[in-house]
Amino acid sequence: MKYRYHIIAILILQVFTSCKQEYIKESNTKISASKTVRVLPLERLEHIEPIIASGTLQSKQEIVLSFKIGGILSSLLVEEGQTVKKNQKIGSLNLSEINAQVVSANNTYDKSVRDLERATNLYRDTVGTLEQKQNARTAKEIANSNLEIAQFNRRFAVVNSPVTGKVLQRYVEVGQLVSSGQPIYKIGSSGTNGSQIIRLGLPDKDVVKIALNDSATVVFDVFEKTEYKGAVTEIGMMANPKTALFEVEITLDDFKGEIKNGFIGKIKIYPKNALKTYKIPMDALVEGNNKQAIIFFTTDNQIAKRATVRIEQFRNNYFSISTSELSNDAMVIIDGAPFLKDNDSIKTVK
Repeated sequence: MKYRYHIIAILILQVFTSCKQEYIKESNTKISASKTVRVLPLERLEHIEPIIASGTLQSKQEIVLSFKIGGILSSLLVEEGQTVKKNQKIGSLNLSEINAQVVSANNTYDKSVRDLERATNLYRDTVGTLEQKQNARTAKEIANSNLEIAQFNRRFAVVNSPVTGKVLQRYVEVGQLVSSGQPIYKIGSSGTNGSQIIRLGLPDKDVVKIALNDSATVVFDVFEKTEYKGAVTEIGMMANPKTALFEVEITLDDFKGEIKNGFIGKIKIYPKNALKTYKIPMDALVEGNNKQAIIFFTTDNQIAKRATVRIEQFRNNYFSISTSELSNDAMVIIDGAPFLKDNDSIKTVK
Protein backbone atom coordinates (compact mmCIF):
# COMPACT_ATOMS: atom_id res chain seq x y z
CA MET A 1 0.00 0.00 0.00
CA LYS A 2 2.82 2.39 0.88
CA TYR A 3 4.51 1.54 -2.38
CA ARG A 4 1.38 2.57 -4.22
CA TYR A 5 1.32 6.01 -2.52
CA HIS A 6 4.97 6.55 -3.39
CA ILE A 7 4.26 5.99 -7.09
CA ILE A 8 1.38 8.51 -7.04
CA ALA A 9 3.56 11.16 -5.34
CA ILE A 10 6.32 10.70 -7.90
CA LEU A 11 3.84 11.11 -10.78
CA ILE A 12 2.44 14.37 -9.30
CA LEU A 13 5.96 15.75 -8.84
CA GLN A 14 6.81 15.01 -12.46
CA VAL A 15 3.66 16.83 -13.65
CA PHE A 16 4.55 19.99 -11.63
CA THR A 17 8.14 19.87 -12.86
CA SER A 18 6.99 19.62 -16.47
CA CYS A 19 4.63 22.60 -16.09
CA LYS A 20 7.36 24.71 -14.52
CA GLN A 21 9.74 23.94 -17.34
CA GLU A 22 7.09 24.87 -19.94
CA TYR A 23 6.39 28.16 -18.08
CA ILE A 24 10.11 28.97 -17.93
CA LYS A 25 10.49 28.14 -21.62
CA GLU A 26 7.52 30.36 -22.52
CA SER A 27 8.88 33.23 -20.42
CA ASN A 28 12.29 32.93 -21.99
CA THR A 29 10.69 33.01 -25.43
CA LYS A 30 8.81 36.23 -24.59
CA ILE A 31 11.97 37.83 -23.19
CA SER A 32 13.96 36.90 -26.26
CA ALA A 33 11.15 38.32 -28.51
CA SER A 34 11.26 41.75 -26.77
CA LYS A 35 13.09 44.45 -28.72
CA THR A 36 15.69 46.53 -26.95
CA VAL A 37 15.14 50.27 -27.33
CA ARG A 38 16.49 53.42 -25.78
CA VAL A 39 14.01 55.86 -24.24
CA LEU A 40 14.09 59.43 -23.07
CA PRO A 41 11.75 61.21 -20.61
CA LEU A 42 9.63 64.01 -22.02
CA GLU A 43 11.26 67.40 -21.67
CA ARG A 44 8.92 70.36 -21.29
CA LEU A 45 10.02 73.55 -23.03
CA GLU A 46 9.98 76.20 -20.34
CA HIS A 47 10.99 79.13 -22.55
CA ILE A 48 8.62 80.72 -25.04
CA GLU A 49 9.16 79.51 -28.57
CA PRO A 50 9.31 82.66 -30.73
CA ILE A 51 7.54 82.90 -34.05
CA ILE A 52 10.14 83.74 -36.68
CA ALA A 53 9.42 85.69 -39.87
CA SER A 54 10.89 88.41 -42.06
CA GLY A 55 9.56 91.73 -43.28
CA THR A 56 10.41 95.14 -44.72
CA LEU A 57 10.77 98.39 -42.77
CA GLN A 58 8.19 101.04 -43.66
CA SER A 59 6.81 104.30 -42.33
CA LYS A 60 3.66 104.14 -40.22
CA GLN A 61 2.12 106.77 -42.49
CA GLU A 62 2.97 106.92 -46.19
CA ILE A 63 1.07 109.72 -47.91
CA VAL A 64 1.04 110.46 -51.65
CA LEU A 65 0.60 114.20 -52.25
CA SER A 66 -0.89 115.86 -55.33
CA PHE A 67 -2.51 119.10 -56.50
CA LYS A 68 -6.27 119.52 -56.62
CA ILE A 69 -6.09 121.17 -60.05
CA GLY A 70 -3.82 120.75 -63.05
CA GLY A 71 -1.15 123.18 -64.12
CA ILE A 72 2.55 123.77 -64.73
CA LEU A 73 4.91 123.01 -61.85
CA SER A 74 6.61 126.18 -60.71
CA SER A 75 8.71 124.82 -57.82
CA LEU A 76 9.67 121.62 -56.02
CA LEU A 77 11.45 122.55 -52.83
CA VAL A 78 12.63 119.21 -51.40
CA GLU A 79 14.49 116.16 -52.69
CA GLU A 80 14.14 112.43 -51.95
CA GLY A 81 15.49 111.52 -48.52
CA GLN A 82 15.15 115.06 -47.21
CA THR A 83 13.43 115.67 -43.88
CA VAL A 84 10.33 117.86 -43.83
CA LYS A 85 8.24 119.34 -41.04
CA LYS A 86 4.49 119.36 -40.69
CA ASN A 87 2.83 122.12 -42.81
CA GLN A 88 6.12 122.89 -44.58
CA LYS A 89 5.67 124.14 -48.17
CA ILE A 90 7.28 121.66 -50.57
CA GLY A 91 5.91 122.54 -54.02
CA SER A 92 3.65 124.86 -56.01
CA LEU A 93 2.08 125.43 -59.42
CA ASN A 94 2.51 128.44 -61.68
CA LEU A 95 -0.20 130.77 -60.37
CA SER A 96 -0.61 133.02 -63.43
CA GLU A 97 -3.66 131.23 -64.78
CA ILE A 98 -5.11 130.55 -61.34
CA ASN A 99 -4.73 134.20 -60.23
CA ALA A 100 -6.46 135.31 -63.43
CA GLN A 101 -9.37 132.99 -62.65
CA VAL A 102 -9.62 134.48 -59.16
CA VAL A 103 -9.61 138.03 -60.53
CA SER A 104 -12.26 137.12 -63.12
CA ALA A 105 -14.47 135.48 -60.49
CA ASN A 106 -14.03 138.46 -58.18
CA ASN A 107 -15.03 140.95 -60.89
CA THR A 108 -18.04 138.85 -61.81
CA TYR A 109 -19.11 138.83 -58.17
CA ASP A 110 -18.73 142.63 -57.88
CA LYS A 111 -20.91 143.10 -60.99
CA SER A 112 -23.56 140.74 -59.58
CA VAL A 113 -23.69 142.84 -56.40
CA ARG A 114 -24.31 145.99 -58.42
CA ASP A 115 -26.91 144.27 -60.60
CA LEU A 116 -28.81 143.09 -57.54
CA GLU A 117 -28.74 146.55 -56.01
CA ARG A 118 -30.06 148.09 -59.27
CA ALA A 119 -32.80 145.46 -59.64
CA THR A 120 -33.86 146.00 -56.03
CA ASN A 121 -34.18 149.80 -56.53
CA LEU A 122 -36.17 149.36 -59.74
CA TYR A 123 -38.50 146.91 -58.08
CA ARG A 124 -39.02 149.30 -55.15
CA ASP A 125 -39.92 152.06 -57.62
CA THR A 126 -42.33 149.67 -59.39
CA VAL A 127 -40.29 150.01 -62.57
CA GLY A 128 -38.70 146.54 -62.41
CA THR A 129 -40.37 143.20 -61.88
CA LEU A 130 -40.03 140.73 -59.03
CA GLU A 131 -38.59 138.20 -61.49
CA GLN A 132 -35.75 140.59 -62.40
CA LYS A 133 -34.91 141.09 -58.74
CA GLN A 134 -34.93 137.33 -58.04
CA ASN A 135 -32.77 136.61 -61.10
CA ALA A 136 -30.25 139.21 -59.95
CA ARG A 137 -30.06 137.65 -56.47
CA THR A 138 -29.51 134.18 -58.00
CA ALA A 139 -26.75 135.55 -60.26
CA LYS A 140 -25.03 137.06 -57.22
CA GLU A 141 -25.11 133.73 -55.35
CA ILE A 142 -23.67 131.89 -58.36
CA ALA A 143 -20.92 134.49 -58.73
CA ASN A 144 -20.08 134.19 -55.04
CA SER A 145 -19.81 130.38 -55.34
CA ASN A 146 -17.51 130.67 -58.38
CA LEU A 147 -15.30 133.12 -56.47
CA GLU A 148 -15.01 130.70 -53.53
CA ILE A 149 -14.08 127.85 -55.91
CA ALA A 150 -11.37 129.95 -57.57
CA GLN A 151 -9.94 131.02 -54.20
CA PHE A 152 -10.03 127.41 -52.94
CA ASN A 153 -8.18 126.17 -56.03
CA ARG A 154 -5.52 128.87 -55.60
CA ARG A 155 -5.07 127.85 -51.96
CA PHE A 156 -4.45 124.23 -53.01
CA ALA A 157 -2.10 125.13 -55.85
CA VAL A 158 0.56 124.77 -53.15
CA VAL A 159 1.54 121.45 -51.54
CA ASN A 160 2.38 121.35 -47.84
CA SER A 161 3.60 118.32 -45.93
CA PRO A 162 0.81 116.96 -43.70
CA VAL A 163 3.26 115.22 -41.34
CA THR A 164 6.79 115.46 -40.03
CA GLY A 165 8.80 112.90 -41.93
CA LYS A 166 10.97 112.19 -44.94
CA VAL A 167 10.48 112.42 -48.67
CA LEU A 168 10.33 108.82 -49.86
CA GLN A 169 9.80 109.54 -53.54
CA ARG A 170 9.47 112.44 -55.98
CA TYR A 171 7.50 111.67 -59.13
CA VAL A 172 7.76 114.84 -61.27
CA GLU A 173 10.11 117.67 -62.28
CA VAL A 174 9.84 121.47 -62.33
CA GLY A 175 8.18 122.81 -65.50
CA GLN A 176 6.19 119.62 -66.04
CA LEU A 177 2.47 119.87 -66.82
CA VAL A 178 0.58 117.85 -64.21
CA SER A 179 -3.06 116.92 -63.99
CA SER A 180 -5.43 116.97 -61.04
CA GLY A 181 -4.60 114.21 -58.56
CA GLN A 182 -1.30 113.22 -60.24
CA PRO A 183 1.26 112.07 -57.60
CA ILE A 184 3.92 114.68 -56.82
CA TYR A 185 5.62 113.40 -53.63
CA LYS A 186 5.36 110.44 -51.31
CA ILE A 187 6.00 111.45 -47.68
CA GLY A 188 6.64 108.95 -44.89
CA SER A 189 6.25 109.83 -41.22
CA SER A 190 9.49 109.64 -39.26
CA GLY A 191 11.39 111.20 -36.41
CA THR A 192 8.94 110.19 -33.70
CA ASN A 193 8.50 107.02 -31.66
CA GLY A 194 6.03 104.67 -33.31
CA SER A 195 6.63 106.02 -36.82
CA GLN A 196 8.65 102.98 -38.00
CA ILE A 197 6.89 99.70 -38.69
CA ILE A 198 7.52 96.31 -40.28
CA ARG A 199 4.82 94.43 -42.14
CA LEU A 200 5.06 90.67 -42.48
CA GLY A 201 2.92 87.68 -43.36
CA LEU A 202 2.16 84.73 -41.05
CA PRO A 203 0.43 81.42 -41.81
CA ASP A 204 -2.75 80.47 -39.96
CA LYS A 205 -0.99 78.11 -37.51
CA ASP A 206 1.20 81.02 -36.29
CA VAL A 207 -1.22 83.93 -36.42
CA VAL A 208 -3.58 82.23 -33.93
CA LYS A 209 -0.76 82.17 -31.35
CA ILE A 210 -0.15 85.91 -31.23
CA ALA A 211 -2.10 88.84 -29.82
CA LEU A 212 -1.87 92.63 -29.85
CA ASN A 213 1.02 94.04 -27.78
CA ASP A 214 3.03 90.80 -27.91
CA SER A 215 6.70 91.74 -27.72
CA ALA A 216 9.00 91.36 -30.72
CA THR A 217 12.64 91.83 -31.67
CA VAL A 218 14.05 92.77 -35.06
CA VAL A 219 17.54 92.30 -36.49
CA PHE A 220 18.44 93.88 -39.84
CA ASP A 221 21.05 92.37 -42.13
CA VAL A 222 23.05 95.61 -42.25
CA PHE A 223 23.14 95.86 -38.43
CA GLU A 224 23.21 92.17 -37.55
CA LYS A 225 24.66 92.79 -34.07
CA THR A 226 21.93 95.25 -33.06
CA GLU A 227 18.53 94.10 -31.82
CA TYR A 228 15.60 96.50 -32.08
CA LYS A 229 12.57 96.07 -29.84
CA GLY A 230 8.94 96.44 -30.84
CA ALA A 231 5.43 95.09 -30.38
CA VAL A 232 2.53 93.71 -32.41
CA THR A 233 0.18 96.61 -33.24
CA GLU A 234 -2.02 95.16 -36.00
CA ILE A 235 -3.19 91.65 -36.94
CA GLY A 236 -5.02 91.07 -40.21
CA MET A 237 -8.51 89.60 -39.93
CA MET A 238 -8.40 88.02 -43.38
CA ALA A 239 -5.69 86.18 -45.30
CA ASN A 240 -4.23 87.66 -48.44
CA PRO A 241 -5.93 85.73 -51.29
CA LYS A 242 -2.67 85.61 -53.27
CA THR A 243 -0.31 84.43 -50.52
CA ALA A 244 -2.77 82.84 -48.02
CA LEU A 245 -0.86 84.72 -45.28
CA PHE A 246 -2.23 87.06 -42.60
CA GLU A 247 -0.65 90.51 -42.50
CA VAL A 248 0.87 91.51 -39.16
CA GLU A 249 2.30 94.91 -38.24
CA ILE A 250 5.23 95.32 -35.83
CA THR A 251 5.87 98.84 -34.52
CA LEU A 252 9.36 99.67 -33.24
CA ASP A 253 9.39 101.14 -29.73
CA ASP A 254 11.91 103.91 -30.47
CA PHE A 255 12.71 105.85 -33.63
CA LYS A 256 16.11 104.92 -35.05
CA GLY A 257 17.51 107.22 -37.72
CA GLU A 258 20.17 104.77 -38.91
CA ILE A 259 17.67 102.29 -40.32
CA LYS A 260 16.04 103.14 -43.63
CA ASN A 261 12.76 102.25 -45.28
CA GLY A 262 13.19 99.10 -47.33
CA PHE A 263 15.62 97.39 -44.94
CA ILE A 264 14.77 93.70 -44.55
CA GLY A 265 14.60 92.47 -40.97
CA LYS A 266 14.37 89.11 -39.24
CA ILE A 267 11.58 89.26 -36.67
CA LYS A 268 10.96 87.14 -33.59
CA ILE A 269 7.54 87.47 -31.97
CA TYR A 270 7.14 86.22 -28.39
CA PRO A 271 3.51 85.27 -27.69
CA LYS A 272 2.27 86.02 -24.18
CA ASN A 273 -0.05 83.04 -24.23
CA ALA A 274 2.52 80.61 -25.55
CA LEU A 275 1.57 77.04 -26.32
CA LYS A 276 3.01 74.54 -23.81
CA THR A 277 5.16 72.05 -25.67
CA TYR A 278 7.40 69.01 -25.32
CA LYS A 279 10.83 68.79 -26.91
CA ILE A 280 11.11 65.67 -29.11
CA PRO A 281 14.59 64.72 -30.44
CA MET A 282 14.89 64.15 -34.18
CA ASP A 283 16.09 60.59 -33.40
CA ALA A 284 12.53 59.77 -32.33
CA LEU A 285 11.08 60.68 -35.72
CA VAL A 286 9.96 57.62 -37.71
CA GLU A 287 7.96 59.33 -40.46
CA GLY A 288 6.62 62.81 -40.96
CA ASN A 289 6.26 66.04 -42.90
CA ASN A 290 6.16 69.70 -41.93
CA LYS A 291 2.83 69.24 -40.13
CA GLN A 292 2.74 65.75 -38.60
CA ALA A 293 5.18 63.17 -37.26
CA ILE A 294 4.98 59.50 -36.30
CA ILE A 295 6.82 58.51 -33.13
CA PHE A 296 6.82 55.62 -30.63
CA PHE A 297 6.54 55.95 -26.86
CA THR A 298 5.94 53.81 -23.80
CA THR A 299 4.33 54.41 -20.45
CA ASP A 300 5.23 51.11 -18.77
CA ASN A 301 8.65 50.30 -20.29
CA GLN A 302 7.17 47.06 -21.68
CA ILE A 303 4.86 47.92 -24.59
CA ALA A 304 5.63 50.34 -27.44
CA LYS A 305 2.81 52.63 -28.60
CA ARG A 306 2.66 54.35 -31.97
CA ALA A 307 1.45 57.99 -32.09
CA THR A 308 0.82 60.52 -34.84
CA VAL A 309 1.46 64.00 -33.41
CA ARG A 310 1.12 67.54 -34.75
CA ILE A 311 4.41 69.40 -35.11
CA GLU A 312 4.40 72.91 -33.67
CA GLN A 313 7.93 73.98 -34.62
CA PHE A 314 11.09 72.55 -36.14
CA ARG A 315 14.57 73.26 -34.81
CA ASN A 316 18.05 72.01 -35.76
CA ASN A 317 18.01 68.81 -33.69
CA TYR A 318 14.48 68.59 -32.33
CA PHE A 319 10.86 69.49 -32.95
CA SER A 320 8.15 70.51 -30.50
CA ILE A 321 4.65 69.15 -29.95
CA SER A 322 1.78 70.27 -27.74
CA THR A 323 1.70 68.83 -24.23
CA SER A 324 -1.80 67.57 -25.00
CA GLU A 325 -0.39 65.06 -27.50
CA LEU A 326 1.25 62.77 -24.88
CA SER A 327 0.72 62.04 -21.19
CA ASN A 328 3.24 63.27 -18.63
CA ASP A 329 4.52 59.77 -17.85
CA ALA A 330 5.32 58.88 -21.46
CA MET A 331 8.88 57.97 -22.46
CA VAL A 332 9.88 58.70 -26.07
CA ILE A 333 11.71 55.92 -27.91
CA ILE A 334 14.75 57.43 -29.59
CA ASP A 335 16.71 54.30 -30.59
CA GLY A 336 15.09 51.34 -32.34
CA ALA A 337 11.84 53.12 -33.19
CA PRO A 338 12.01 52.44 -36.97
CA PHE A 339 11.91 48.67 -36.27
CA LEU A 340 8.83 48.76 -34.03
CA LYS A 341 5.17 48.12 -34.55
CA ASP A 342 2.27 49.25 -32.42
CA ASN A 343 2.01 47.20 -29.17
CA ASP A 344 5.42 45.50 -29.66
CA SER A 345 7.08 44.15 -26.51
CA ILE A 346 10.19 46.12 -25.63
CA LYS A 347 13.08 46.15 -23.23
CA THR A 348 14.14 49.71 -22.39
CA VAL A 349 17.50 51.23 -21.63
CA LYS A 350 18.28 54.87 -20.94
